[in-house]
This record gives sequence, C-alpha cells and structure tokens, in this order.
Amino acid sequence: MNAETIVRWITAWVFATAIACVVVHRVYALDIDRDHPRAVVASVWNGGQLVERAVVARAPPHDQAQSAGDPTLDAALASHPDATLVYESIVGEGPLVAWSQSALAMSVVAGHDGISATLGERTAYVTPDDLLARQAYDRGIRLGAFELSTGVDVPLALAILSDRLGTNVRDLLDNGRLRRIRVERTVASTAAPRVATADTLTDARVRDAAAAAGRYLARGVDADGRFRYVVDAPTNTVLPGYDWPRHAGATYFLAQIAALSGDTDVAWAALRAASLLRDHAMVLCGEHRCIGDARVVDVGAAALTVLAFVEIARTKLDAGYGLLVPELTAFLRAQQRPDGELMHLYDRAAQRPIDTQLLYYSGEAAFALSRAHTLLGDGRDLDAAKRAVEHQVTAAWSFFGSRYYWGEEHWTCQAMDDLWNRAPSARALQFCLDWQAYNRKLQYGAAETPYDADGAYGLGPLLTPRLTPVGSRTEAALATLDAARRAGIAAGDLEALDRQIRRSLALLLRHQLRSGDANAHLLADPASVDGAMPGTEVDWQLRIDYSQHAGCAMVRWLERSKAP
Repeated sequence: MNAETIVRWITAWVFATAIACVVVHRVYALDIDRDHPRAVVASVWNGGQLVERAVVARAPPHDQAQSAGDPTLDAALASHPDATLVYESIVGEGPLVAWSQSALAMSVVAGHDGISATLGERTAYVTPDDLLARQAYDRGIRLGAFELSTGVDVPLALAILSDRLGTNVRDLLDNGRLRRIRVERTVASTAAPRVATADTLTDARVRDAAAAAGRYLARGVDADGRFRYVVDAPTNTVLPGYDWPRHAGATYFLAQIAALSGDTDVAWAALRAASLLRDHAMVLCGEHRCIGDARVVDVGAAALTVLAFVEIARTKLDAGYGLLVPELTAFLRAQQRPDGELMHLYDRAAQRPIDTQLLYYSGEAAFALSRAHTLLGDGRDLDAAKRAVEHQVTAAWSFFGSRYYWGEEHWTCQAMDDLWNRAPSARALQFCLDWQAYNRKLQYGAAETPYDADGAYGLGPLLTPRLTPVGSRTEAALATLDAARRAGIAAGDLEALDRQIRRSLALLLRHQLRSGDANAHLLADPASVDGAMPGTEVDWQLRIDYSQHAGCAMVRWLERSKAP
C-alpha cells in the first residue's frame, strides 16, 4: 500500500467519523432547559437511606431547601429530625441507546445523569443520588486489561425502576419507555461550599486537608494495627481484601502527618500499624528479612516498610524502628541485578528471587534505599539507589511502554529528588521533567469533560477521572520541581509545572470527603469517612492508598512551599 492510498484511507476514515459524530449528537443529545425543569424530584434522605420521595412543581431557593410544602415529605421530615431534603431538577432529557446493555450503560454520564421510565400513565425516576447511594456508576462495563470500569449498572437501575412502577424488568423493557435525564441538585447545607482552585490554594487549606486525611486513616487502625483497607462510604462497611505494600505506604503517611500536625492519635495509629509490620509481616527470605505472609513476596512491601520505619525513626516517634531498616535494605540489595534493575518477587519456599518486573516496585525500592542512607549512612544503600534510578531512566526503556507504563513513575522521581544533594543525576531530572510535560498533555482542563476534572489526568471524556493518579503524580511533580529549583533551572521554565501542581492539589481538595459536604446525606455515617479520598467523584469505595497518595502530595506541598 503506497503513501497516496494510505492518505485516502485516512481521509475517508476522518470524514466518516465526523459524519458519525454529527449523527450521534443530533439523535442522542440532551435538550437542556435549566429555567423550565421537566420535573423536580424531592427526596428525604436519612443516614444514607431514601425515606420518602415525591415529584413537586419546583425547587425552592437554596436557603429554603428544607421547606418541602408537601404533606408526605413534611411528615417524613418530622419523623426524621436529622434527615435532609434534596431537590433534583430534571433540566434535560433525551433518548437512551437501548439496543444493548453495554450501549445503555455508556449512555449515562456518571454523577450527572439518571434514567426515567414511563409505563402507561406512570413515570418513575432513578436519579443521580439513587445511583450514587448504591455506587452504581462506573459499574456497567469492566475493562479488565486496564483494571478500569465505566458505565452505569444497568440491571440495578432497571430493577429500581421496575420496582417503583410495580412491574418486572421484562415488562418494563417490552412495554415501557426509557429516557436519559440530566439532573441538577439543590440541597440545604450548613457548610460553606469548598471552591478550591489553583488561584485560591493556601497552605492553611492544604494543611487542614492533609490532617483530615491522616485522621481518617488513623481512625481505621484497629488494636492489632490493621487498617480498614477498603471501605464502602455510603454504608460505612469494610470490604474484603488486604495488601502489605499499601499498609506500609499508609503507615509512612501517618508518620509524616503525625510529625506535621503533632496529633497524638495519629502518632499512636502509626506506631500500631508499624508494629504489625514488625511483629507479624517481617519474615525470613533466605538469609534476609522481607515483608509478607505468603510463599511469594514482593520488594514493594519491603521498600514501603523501609520508608515507614525510616520516617518513624527520623521523626522520633520511635527511634528503635531505625534498627530494623538494615535487615530490609539488605533484602532489597540482594534483589538487585548487576544492571541496577530489581527482581520484584521472591519465592520463600524455594529461597530464590523471581526475575520479573511489575509497576512501581523499582522506583519504591530506589526511594527507600535513598531514605535509608539518609538515616543510617550505609554507602551500599546509596549505591543501590543510584543504580536503580539510573536504570529506570535509561535501560528500562527501549521504546514507549516497552517495560513499564510511563504514567507511573512517581516513586522514581521522588527517589531522584531525594538523591539530589548526594548523587545528582541530570539525566534523571530531565527524565522527570519530560514525564511531567507528558502528564500535562493528559491533564484535563476545566471544560474538557462533563466532570469536575480540572487538574485530573486521563485518556478521554468517557472515563470518570481517577483521583489516585492525581495524588501520586503530584507527589512526583513536587519532587521534580524541588530538584529542578536546586539544579538552577530557570524559574520561567518551571511555571508550567507549578501551575500543573496547583490545579491538581485544588482538585484533590474539592473531592476529599468531608462530613459537612453536600453529599453527606448519601452516607450512613459521614463523620467516619471525613477526610477520606474517594477513587473518583462517583466511586466512593475508599482504599487506604487513595488517602495516602493524596495526603503525601499535600505534605510535600507544605514542605516545598517553604522553600525560597
């Protein structure tokens, strides 16, 4: 196929795609009229449960939102003094792509759209609040290769609608009419809205958010030192699963925030979590000590435990933890190959390393070895950290994506920064500056998606932007900015990086769960999840590393903002 033929095919593809986009938009676009809502759904919520609902003529002004003017709703409010009255105005309506369950799942914008169903003379609604309370967004289609999911949970939405219409799903699909609805919410709230932007970011606001994240994690550490690993925020229930690297990472952050805030409850939680690593998870791997409780363990758990123990010793929460660091760094060094790369797994039964590579672990190990050297001064740790970083920024890459996903170098760049005063690498700094420039290409602007995503990173408007990469990439961006300043790079060249950081931090502050927020009525116990960082603005399953990465980014901001 010659070049001219290729150009013709590309031109035809672009033309066909443009025509398809125009047709889809004309057929499926919503008809929006905010001044004349089609209906207003008024709901009484108490402790995350829907108590009563009615369709009313209009939503009152925001400051009068607790005045229902409907006998059924007023009775429900009288019976539940702590309940919240919420108005969801249907300001837009349009067709659903209903020819397949997957297409229907993708037809609803998470957090903004619901579904109406009309059967005969009756109409029922599944509103965004209904779907948020049941965590039904981003549950429709799972993209297994990328561990992502998108789309609404169609069976759940249809089950709710059919129940409200007094029928079954089959009858609803055969004889009913489904429509997509765009909803705007009015809810009474005593708390002032948190409108964080890059231009309004202050140390005080970041410090408050970081402390809240630390308190959230600390409240979840039990007497044995285990975290509430994954929590479903609407029901405040703990979900199955546990992970030693994330346990160690959360312990590291608790030690940081304990030193920053002086909060004794956080400090004791950090020490309980660390004692579980020391007394239960620290096991033999051949002649060295590692972290895990399975036959095959990974270097990530050992590396993040080193970070936690170094931070606990460095901040004098308990200096004795520094004595345990050499046993773990010896294991990390033993896992390192002559070229600087690490073998990421170890088979305890066979007493041999497994030379395979996974995301994050080499960067984590490099950072841990560097931090260990600052505490104990062992030159072997410094040499191993230097070689690991050098490999990550050179030989680990033969082409884009050849070994690691280039969106996940946050630990490598923190290691680069930590090594700068002892073993500066201009090549590693340039690698991190290039990576952050790449990230800026992926960073959403204020109007590029239907979501509140200014400062987030993603690959298109169909996926709700995840918040954890915002936290981790901001950690690395701050580390890169710090090293670049010390390297003498011109201030003008760093303005874009500084702006990138500010936008991302503001996004994290806007989406952090706080007990007085407008979404509190959808939570069984808002105070218990105060300070947590959700997965996305609609995914309220709270894993400990979500709060850890966001919190560590905030701590780095507070440390670096003091620099001249």
